[in-house]
Amino acid sequence: MEMNKKSSIVFNSSAAETIAYNRDLLTEILLRLPTKSLIKFKCVSRQWLSIVSDPDFCLSHTRHHQSNGFLSPTALLLKGDCFTPPSEFSIVPLKHYSKVPFFHYILDSDVKILQSCNGLLLCESSRRSLYLICNPTTKSFRRLYPPSDSYYNFLSKFYVSLAFDPLKSPYYKIIRIWESSQEPSKFNLDLYRSKTGSWDLSIITFDIDEDESIELEHGVFCNGRINWCGYGNESFYFDVENECLETMPMTLPTRMDAPEECRYFGESRGVLYLAVTYCKAVCLEFDVFEMATDYSQWNWKKRLNLGDAVKVFPELELGCVEYFPGFSGVCFIRFEKEEEPKVVVWADGKIICFDFKEGSWKKLYDLGPGIKIGSLYLGEDDHLHYERFHAYQYFENLSCL
Repeated sequence: MEMNKKSSIVFNSSAAETIAYNRDLLTEILLRLPTKSLIKFKCVSRQWLSIVSDPDFCLSHTRHHQSNGFLSPTALLLKGDCFTPPSEFSIVPLKHYSKVPFFHYILDSDVKILQSCNGLLLCESSRRSLYLICNPTTKSFRRLYPPSDSYYNFLSKFYVSLAFDPLKSPYYKIIRIWESSQEPSKFNLDLYRSKTGSWDLSIITFDIDEDESIELEHGVFCNGRINWCGYGNESFYFDVENECLETMPMTLPTRMDAPEECRYFGESRGVLYLAVTYCKAVCLEFDVFEMATDYSQWNWKKRLNLGDAVKVFPELELGCVEYFPGFSGVCFIRFEKEEEPKVVVWADGKIICFDFKEGSWKKLYDLGPGIKIGSLYLGEDDHLHYERFHAYQYFENLSCL
């Protein structure tokens, strides 16, 4: 019995040494570990630090944890428009509790999230002349200055978007669209390539009719394209690989007999979605649309009613302030084994979702009884329902900058 125990110890020790001195075998093991574990394991030894910090390993690890060609979000970042400071937001875990280490390692003040894209965040400094590309998981960031061109002194409006797909390339591109104050409705598109670390200026020039309202400030990366939501009959997208602009339809097949209040434009696992809310004294309904795979048309999916959610969660107080229904931050998530998306909504300080597969409302995240997300910065005369939220998907991975 004594001999068996000793031989087992010797065997285990020998196996550990074999793994420790075989870099290829150790790499294969580390590739299968969760991202957060790898961050901690950098401290084990210089060899482990070397492996986990290697850009090729980081890319392989991200690709190893994909499913059917897509990454799955770890959390949602919920950002308020009215009362919340620029660098503050709430975290909604989707897989496990995730304490996202945001911005304390960046010296720039009032960092504002502009876009989240497959593990990287495009942010803006309070100086507005500086952009930041961040990976909050690895606490790494890169400052990106706009192109130094004297003509930019005449800019009146500019919009920036990020295109990044680590399953296809380790490099990202920044698209900057700007409108000169001297030529209203005439737009130019600049392109930054991380592969070369340089800007190409005005690679595309185009016009937008005054009647065609397009939300250039909220680009959505999906299927290798930066897509922009429009309120007219057409909008457009930027084909990242071919570096060209193409149009897409924005005509909706059905809508409520009321003025639109807001459009929530997003994507999940290669599908574009659109949620439309309406401006009425009390309106707890909104329509959900899905873009066809060939980008030929929007298809109506369902009209959702938050009144049905109140029946399930009677603690929700919705519709108590006229024209401020008490819900916002609509976004869409779909995990690897799910055929239908979930529509996530901030509702009276709680995070709920509609499951299309089961046809029911569920509570996705709750801080606890009496605690409402977004109430921390309210003044005495402010009502929580006045706040408007935006949701950003957070992907936990080792993507390099």
